[in-house]
Amino acid sequence: MATYFKESLFLLSKNPILFLLPLVGSVISIIVEVIFTIELYYNNGNKVFFPNIILFGLFFAGFIIIYFQLDLSKKSVRLTALKNNNRSIGVLELFTIYSIYSLVLFFMGGYEGQVRETYSLKLDPFSLYTFKITGYHDIINIIPTGVVIILLSTVASFSFGAWLVQYVVITEQNMPYGILMPLRRLGHNSVFKEIRKNMLLLFLVMLVTSILDFVLTNIAVAHISNTLELYLYQFVILSIIDSLYAPFFLVWLFLILLSGSLSLAKR
Repeated sequence: MATYFKESLFLLSKNPILFLLPLVGSVISIIVEVIFTIELYYNNGNKVFFPNIILFGLFFAGFIIIYFQLDLSKKSVRLTALKNNNRSIGVLELFTIYSIYSLVLFFMGGYEGQVRETYSLKLDPFSLYTFKITGYHDIINIIPTGVVIILLSTVASFSFGAWLVQYVVITEQNMPYGILMPLRRLGHNSVFKEIRKNMLLLFLVMLVTSILDFVLTNIAVAHISNTLELYLYQFVILSIIDSLYAPFFLVWLFLILLSGSLSLAKR
């Protein structure tokens, strides 16, 4: 089970460019978040709305980063005998999967926002966006809801990540495909015990990352009295962690699903 872990680290060390796009995405996220929170601060907590063109721009920027990150990850595992070296990744299908995933994240973010609202200071609208739980009593109380949010976010991110990667693997190997075919292939891959074990291990790794995300988003880890500074500080840490983890997750997932495709081909 540790083989794919070690091989993923090896491929990342040989292809440091895999970290470039996630870091660019992280920088964009940090800049947008800084602008957003500063605007909130100077508007006394009143809602701040970005123009729709900026929101759509961020949405498409996220897709472009994911699209090219998948392509770079695919090329990094070329030594695992991908057959169709020249075929491009389908844009429309990946965009559809990405859009569904974004919609799921939107609803999950709304649910987490409602949870945050129950703990934020009612007299300070700004705290709804920037607060961090500091008391042990509140930390204990938020654990049940936190478990639900963490599990939902992990399952969603893992499932859609596997869907995207399996689609790329199918198109690379000249198999008949459609937007739902990768899901069927994932089901077929689960018949192999070794594949299930590696997928479970990767899921557990992602679960740890989701826990870190939830903690940094909702709980005051650093001892900074200024609410805005604390929020931005932990957001930067969270963004860096995610940008380092994303390439590792995709490469590991490629290696697992490629081995599953090769196992099915031998049957």
